[in-house]
Amino acid sequence: MLGFPVSVYRQQDDGVTPPTFETPEGIRLAVWQTDHSGLSWLNDLVDSGEAVNLGGMGYPFRYAARAERLLPRLTMGPPRARDVWLLQPGDTVTKEWAGRTVVDGAGLEACCHDEWLLIEAWDES
Repeated sequence: MLGFPVSVYRQQDDGVTPPTFETPEGIRLAVWQTDHSGLSWLNDLVDSGEAVNLGGMGYPFRYAARAERLLPRLTMGPPRARDVWLLQPGDTVTKEWAGRTVVDGAGLEACCHDEWLLIEAWDES
């Protein structure tokens, strides 16, 4: 496993209720690529009750957490974000592949602290 591209999204509604695995993504607030252990921070949030693992087998994994738990981490730079994204020979790259870490500062500021956000991570193995 090479790692994960991780994206954080607002929900399409007001984010008052936690998303489910089937919840469609709203506006993307951040995207980054991380290494093979780059989801440990999310799993730590789940273990402490500050996030919910919504399931998935890596294609994708989905999580939910309130903005108050995610915004400080994203504002300081996403956890374990690679400075330079890796691309392997034979990888299929679509128009959604950013190739670099992107954080929407204005989008983060627009979030309410108690708003539920959706986190999605795709296994790159």
